[in-house]
Amino acid sequence: MNEPREPRTLTARSILIVAPHADDESLGCGGLATILAADGRQFHTLFVTDGGASHRNSATWPRAALAAKRHREAEDALAILGLGTMPRSFLGLPDADLPPDGSPGWNAARARVVEILADAAPDLVLLPWRRDPHSDHRAAWHLVTQALEQAGLSPARMEYAIWLDELGAPEDHPRPGEMHRVSFDIADVVETKRAAVAAHLSQTTALIDDDPDGFMLDAATIARLTGPIESYWQDGEAD
Repeated sequence: MNEPREPRTLTARSILIVAPHADDESLGCGGLATILAADGRQFHTLFVTDGGASHRNSATWPRAALAAKRHREAEDALAILGLGTMPRSFLGLPDADLPPDGSPGWNAARARVVEILADAAPDLVLLPWRRDPHSDHRAAWHLVTQALEQAGLSPARMEYAIWLDELGAPEDHPRPGEMHRVSFDIADVVETKRAAVAAHLSQTTALIDDDPDGFMLDAATIARLTGPIESYWQDGEAD
């Protein structure tokens, strides 16, 4: 792996963050976003799903209430990262049940993303790794990639992996020559990134305590994703 870069060496001025769920924006690229926002770069954050499926069996947090809670948590996290006054969009697609590619629901979502791209005019897109072992992450990658093609846009793209190291099969990892790794030193803002992750109380604490099968990020996963180096995959061989 190359030495970590100083984030401000990136030349992008308009950046789109693609978060399959509220919390992916912080876990995947919270450090880079914090540093670049403070440097005057403009961000638009796109949340793809409503996040309402993390605790399917909770009686006290039915799906609609949980989705609303996760929306509020996303707003809190964006404020911590320094993106609180910048544009954001919530597609509100059903968590863990996205419409299939080519369906009316998918096509409508893609059309909305095309509109967002026209408004944001990004020269850099931060999106989930294309083969991250979570179906929503893969679908988000395909949705945004299709929208970019439809819009005729070709910004730089960097892909962050959330679950690849923990859950990825060999075929999920980059193939030889497919991608190269780029890393950034975010040591100065690690505590800010961790605070943004912690703002997602429904995902990081026992706030929802009546669903033993509900999802919660464990300490090891949070520690792995909130260290002083933030890494991404880019197309092709390293320069």
